[in-house]
Amino acid sequence: MEDNVHIDKLQVDAVVGPDFWDRKDPQKCFITINMLTDFDKAAASDDLRYSLNYAAISKNVASFVNTQNDWGSLGKASRMTSNYLISKYQGIKNLRLSFQTKSAHVRCNDISAVVDTCNQDYDVLKICNLQLLTLLGVFTFERLRKQFVTIELELPWTKDSLHSPPHKNIIDSVAEYVENCNFKTVESLAESVAKVVSLDEYFQQRPKLPITVKITKLNAITNTDGVGVSCQRTPKQLELFQLPRNPIQQRSTKKFDLPIYSDEIKTNTDDKWNKAFLAFGSNLGDRFQNIQLAIEILEKNPQITVNQVSSLFESEPMYFTNQDLFMNGCIEVGTNLKPLELLKVCKEIEYKNLKRVKDIENGPRTIDLDIIMYLNGDNEQVLLNDSELTIPHVRMLERSFVLEPLCELVPFDLVHPLSCEPLTTHLSQIYSKGHLEDQLWKLIPLPTINGHNRFLKFKSIEKFDDFTGKTTIVSQSPSYMMCVLNTTPDSFSDGNEFYHILDKQLIRVQHMYDEGLKLHDSIIIDIGGCSTRPNSEQIEEEIELQRTIPLIKAIRNRKDWEQEKIIISIDTYRAQVARKAIEAGVDMINDISGGTFDATMFDVVAKHPNVSYVLSHTRGDISNMVHMAKYDDDQLESGDDLTKEFMFYQRFPSKTGTNVIRSIAREVTDRYSLAILKNVRRWQLMIDPGLGFAKNGKNNLQVIRHLSLLKNYSKFTKDGQYVNFRNLPILVGPSRKSFIGKITDEPDASKRDFATGSAVTSCIGFGADIIRIHDYTNCSKAIRMADAIYKGV
Repeated sequence: MEDNVHIDKLQVDAVVGPDFWDRKDPQKCFITINMLTDFDKAAASDDLRYSLNYAAISKNVASFVNTQNDWGSLGKASRMTSNYLISKYQGIKNLRLSFQTKSAHVRCNDISAVVDTCNQDYDVLKICNLQLLTLLGVFTFERLRKQFVTIELELPWTKDSLHSPPHKNIIDSVAEYVENCNFKTVESLAESVAKVVSLDEYFQQRPKLPITVKITKLNAITNTDGVGVSCQRTPKQLELFQLPRNPIQQRSTKKFDLPIYSDEIKTNTDDKWNKAFLAFGSNLGDRFQNIQLAIEILEKNPQITVNQVSSLFESEPMYFTNQDLFMNGCIEVGTNLKPLELLKVCKEIEYKNLKRVKDIENGPRTIDLDIIMYLNGDNEQVLLNDSELTIPHVRMLERSFVLEPLCELVPFDLVHPLSCEPLTTHLSQIYSKGHLEDQLWKLIPLPTINGHNRFLKFKSIEKFDDFTGKTTIVSQSPSYMMCVLNTTPDSFSDGNEFYHILDKQLIRVQHMYDEGLKLHDSIIIDIGGCSTRPNSEQIEEEIELQRTIPLIKAIRNRKDWEQEKIIISIDTYRAQVARKAIEAGVDMINDISGGTFDATMFDVVAKHPNVSYVLSHTRGDISNMVHMAKYDDDQLESGDDLTKEFMFYQRFPSKTGTNVIRSIAREVTDRYSLAILKNVRRWQLMIDPGLGFAKNGKNNLQVIRHLSLLKNYSKFTKDGQYVNFRNLPILVGPSRKSFIGKITDEPDASKRDFATGSAVTSCIGFGADIIRIHDYTNCSKAIRMADAIYKGV
């Protein structure tokens, strides 16, 4: 006798591999179970062991699925769930279980792994409702327009393989082939699809497995839902089958054909300006100066506005590898020029202004300006297939040095117009290959000294977190140490009587130099002439200049020090102090106010694109910031900003306890946007969340814990602009702060260095790139240990 117990589409949430955005997020899955049993055995013995209670089974299956954070694949989830049921319930004689997801691939909303214990050879991965556009048929109307076909695949999956066949690779391969070829018969299409599937490595290693393909033409006969054919082939049977290569021909035949016609380009027809993204690269001469000159020429063109520029990145050469490293980035421009007109401007900059000589394809160059994307005045992506120019750029999706800077400038969900996948997904796909040549170094330019081009260098990688199941950006380069050098009598922890004696200060710098370079390639010396501790008395600007400028000049005049290894920072919120300090030789402006205390600070920074700027967070001013440390969720929960604010490219959930870092990030985005509007370059910027400034002890601890959220924060501003902090280095200054004193019950700030070392290590572990400290001798060691533990460097 045969009796069955059925459970149809039990809904569970599970991570079964990447979803259609390549995110390892839980997907809504549906489990269907058919259990063959014998009612008589349970009835005769009245033994619960042989009774199959579908309510209990449903509950137990859902609980079992939730035991794993990431099953790795749909097949593994299906196979392990089946094994669990067989081992737990003695009353199951045979089992057929289907584990289905509707969100594993953007092109297909029905993928399931089916385990059948009656089949001793293999189980089946089913790919259903894969709808593709292609030219199919012999009638005139069929040859003039693509039509939808539905493809269903049944892919055998051997019992000795834990994971099912790679459905994403197979779907991508089938879609690429079908949509770029044309067929006269549906039979040819079906067998061609089987051949494409058989070429996957999984089936090449298993040549006897039968691949089933079903093709349905949806619009062939009006009185039916569709007509078609199906076939079953093994890779062995298809060995001699030659895959037809019938590319779809456009009216304008080009080397790289896009699914549009060149005369269908739509640009603006009114006063709206278009938007273009230009990728730049240089590896000859002074790379930074070449890039600067190219941008300046673009800015002088009345038909072009430079809206924003990405960070700078150093990359390995591609294609022709026997050449120097490149400096790369992207520019967003507004223009009323059409694509070919803009191309002419770019080529003139390359060959006329910067004297590029093209001896070798993909060889060394003073500057390269490529149009990689172009949007019309209605923000619609323009596709172009011309003998001189292809948009989007043909090779952009294989180049991390193009996509990385581009992803700083465009929304994270902006899709490539041909692949229909987000650019961030394509970038993650490049990084997932693990090729060292795809890893980039972010560069922050510093003033040249003694002929040495100097940069702060940072490497970040995309890393999958085994605990959260999310891919995040993490630092993987040595942390920089910023040594505090106060020339004040009233700084909160190290004001001293020798603040005005230059020789005494230089002795201290000598000690910093000797100790700092023992474990670090360079040191940052942060010189401050005006105490910014809360409620401190603010001195006149002239006094601040007298305390700092002579010391800066004295440091730069020391011939016995390797000047290129000394990075001097001026700790000031006054624009004129910053300007004079730059003239004296500083490399960095550390402004605790983020430009809020002096409205002309960004103007000074913008005039010196090779000087870096620390964009810090605070509220109020020196006299009242201690009263402005309230960060509640009321504002975050009530406004529409909630829907426009993201972490790790996902919307912030409500009531997450991240209110402090979110408020800081939101307020910093406002300052960031103003800085960019004032022509400060993104490559100059780093972020300081401002420990101790308009923050209480609890706030400070929350900030340290959530540094990774700050690095992975993005937001759409009220005027529709997109801002993200991708690749912006984080500077943190926990040294000797009062919150450390309260936790350790140490009122004397100068005795908080040991506890500071612990805070320094935590900051690096949570994502800090630069640490500002007082006790450089011991904190230098703490930084090295933290780098080794958390970054592996």
